[in-house]
Amino acid sequence: MLGAGAVLTDPDELDLHAWDALSRSRIHPSHPIVPVHPLCVCTPASTAEVQAVVDVANQFRVPLVPYGGGSGLMGAAASLVPGIVVDLRRMNAVLEIDTASFTVRVQAGTVLESLDSELQRSGLMLGHDPWTVPVATVGGAVSTNSLGYRGGKYGSVGSQVLGVEAVLPEGRVCRTRGVTKSSTGIDLNHLFIGGEGCFGILTEVTLRVYPVPEARSLQAVRFDSFARGFEAVLAFSAAGLRPMLLDYGDETEDPQGPSILYLGFEGKAEVVAAEEGAALAACRDRGGSRLAPDKARRFWRERHAAARRFAANRRERRKRSDAGIHQDWVHVALPASQVLAFRQEAIAMAAAGNVCFRESGLWTGPELFSLRLSKEGGDQARAELGDAVAALLRAVHRFGGSVEYCHGVGVKLAPFMSHEHGDNLELMRSVKRCLDPRGIMNPGKLGL
Repeated sequence: MLGAGAVLTDPDELDLHAWDALSRSRIHPSHPIVPVHPLCVCTPASTAEVQAVVDVANQFRVPLVPYGGGSGLMGAAASLVPGIVVDLRRMNAVLEIDTASFTVRVQAGTVLESLDSELQRSGLMLGHDPWTVPVATVGGAVSTNSLGYRGGKYGSVGSQVLGVEAVLPEGRVCRTRGVTKSSTGIDLNHLFIGGEGCFGILTEVTLRVYPVPEARSLQAVRFDSFARGFEAVLAFSAAGLRPMLLDYGDETEDPQGPSILYLGFEGKAEVVAAEEGAALAACRDRGGSRLAPDKARRFWRERHAAARRFAANRRERRKRSDAGIHQDWVHVALPASQVLAFRQEAIAMAAAGNVCFRESGLWTGPELFSLRLSKEGGDQARAELGDAVAALLRAVHRFGGSVEYCHGVGVKLAPFMSHEHGDNLELMRSVKRCLDPRGIMNPGKLGL
């Protein structure tokens, strides 16, 4: 159906496609996630070829795992049972750029950096700018509802999706209309935004895109405490300011020490100047001091460096714990009123769990809070780190929050889905059973 060159069975390719960027250090040793080699890797070049693969999978009841850039951090692209990996990166055509409507229709396997380069030729750009831009694909980003550095102004990638084309688990094609607003029933795009390929394989996406900005400003501001800088971020929201870049966090590993806020605005020059002035005034009023301009510019230049290192050695992340240094990140959404209280509880819980509280911060706004914990040692240390992370994620719900805001669920957070959604998880499972009665589409993900 696809041609011999599009069906890969080389053991090295099977090993590479068995896993994504979820490292072993972030997996609790008492709940191991063991990837298996897929039976083969298919690399279709069209929606019709994806349909052909899905038809074969249905005939033989073989699991399917959609695969993009392999840069996901939650194991959403991991092969948990032998099946067919559907690598979509040959489907990388930019199909239509509409400069009047500010939209682009693109195949789902297109790498974000390549798409942005193509848009730049038309005076446009992507609003989605995650750390994985050089590696991640459009379909992969949409499937996890990814958030990027420009998210403060443009939102998550899901908020930029206007229409999709997807092959459903039984082989039919679902197409939605790529318009900015519709009130003709439920929005079926959301089966695939954050759906991690459990409800179908994305093949095309229509995205909202944006004019290349006339001006951009970048600033770095230091505060003597996390709380003082947090007050400034709250002031931005109260004033209606939406910085394109808002990256705030601890400057050192001392949670009582100073913090740094990276700010960016872009758009019309006079608007950028006004927004920057208002934001810096809010920072000054709360004790913030501007740092040398090059610090912010260096931060912006280097924001994708980790992804380029990952692309050079894709197996690096999964082997990180081999050195005995275990780290994990928690990215939670909270009511802004609860962020400081949750941070204090997280510091105390880390100490009680005998793990190191390395850093904490905000991304894009006051409600999205992240922290990093670490522990050195063997499997016991990894277990203690996993226990501390699990306790923190359970605590999130007491504060009215959600356990993840940017990386999706995959297999890592699947055990928390019942706590996160309660009875609504069974509603999701009902939708899954209706669309995928044979259970072949990315099994074991999203807690479904």
